[in-house]
Amino acid sequence: MNETFDILVIGGGINGAGIVRDASGRNLKVCLVEKNTVGSATSSWSTKLIHGGLRYLENYEFRLVRESLKEREVIKKIASDITTPIPFIIPYQKSLRPKWLIKLGLFLYDNLGGKMTIPKSSTINIKNEFPNILKDQYKTGFQYYDLQIDDKKLVELNVKDAEKKGATIIENREVIRANRNKNVWDIILDDNTLLKTKILINAAGPWINDTLTKVLKQNSKKSIRLVKGSHIITKSLYRQKKAFTLQNEDSRIIFVIPYKDEYSLIGTTETEVFSPENPKIDNSEIDYLINSVNKYFIKQISGDDVVSSYSGIRPLIEDFKEASKVTRDYVFDLNEDNSQAPLLNIYGGKLTTYRKLAENVILTLKNHIDVDSNDSWTADHKL
Repeated sequence: MNETFDILVIGGGINGAGIVRDASGRNLKVCLVEKNTVGSATSSWSTKLIHGGLRYLENYEFRLVRESLKEREVIKKIASDITTPIPFIIPYQKSLRPKWLIKLGLFLYDNLGGKMTIPKSSTINIKNEFPNILKDQYKTGFQYYDLQIDDKKLVELNVKDAEKKGATIIENREVIRANRNKNVWDIILDDNTLLKTKILINAAGPWINDTLTKVLKQNSKKSIRLVKGSHIITKSLYRQKKAFTLQNEDSRIIFVIPYKDEYSLIGTTETEVFSPENPKIDNSEIDYLINSVNKYFIKQISGDDVVSSYSGIRPLIEDFKEASKVTRDYVFDLNEDNSQAPLLNIYGGKLTTYRKLAENVILTLKNHIDVDSNDSWTADHKL
């Protein structure tokens, strides 16, 4: 390829996919390079929810929750074919969070994002509305709504839209070297293909700092925490199309979600790991999820009921808190040394906020690209 791209993105997860879609829709020449297939790593091993992050309110992350709730509404509109609003029930347990705290959290969750088409929360009588599912001590519950989504499909639809708008998508090819010049990067792939780009974006997710130091030969300014989230899948624990949000003694929560009509998806765990390669669930995680379910449900499960499992690695920005409290927000590290072509590293982020992240990438690069950074378009065009 002799052409020079305006932007080249390393990493075909949801963030990379969102960026190439947004940029190609602004008539920029864009390329995405993914070492496997798009959406094959973290972005397809999520809990498959577009959500505001109810529990982030406990960490006072009001800005993140507000942005997430607004984006939940946008994604419901632009990805209606792959999203389904689903009610979540929080069984009340007196010894954990008091009623007033849950109600306050749900009031904020209902209102922080502005006007919503998704139903608001309510208090319910579990015994009357969901008999024979939960144990007798769980009489009161709180119901709220979020969106269930096909996460891998969301990545693929963004990439497909970008391709229609002229983006170059390269899969199963790895960037092995990059030479940084005054106005352009020379990017060398593992088949010796040479690509040139004015701006390089490192959206490699859990591999971001490996890519930065080993491939791009740049120093890392930020630390990340690799946190493994694991899920188990069992035959359906109940028939209703409702999900449950289970509180645990360690202050964490576990979701039990109807999955593919005949299964229940149960997760997620949060375990710190030190490599992003080949994440797998371990026995302690399986036990943790099973114990969480058995504490609440009449129907008891064991390891024999697990028909499948999966794990994904979340690259969280290191802020030296316990894993469940580390922020899910995103941070940009823009290296724009005047004597060299720009490099933008993208840390953190979550499935729900990918589209807004992509918009903010364009805003961050406004001094280096010939577009109106305020001319956003992706919220109004269906995938």
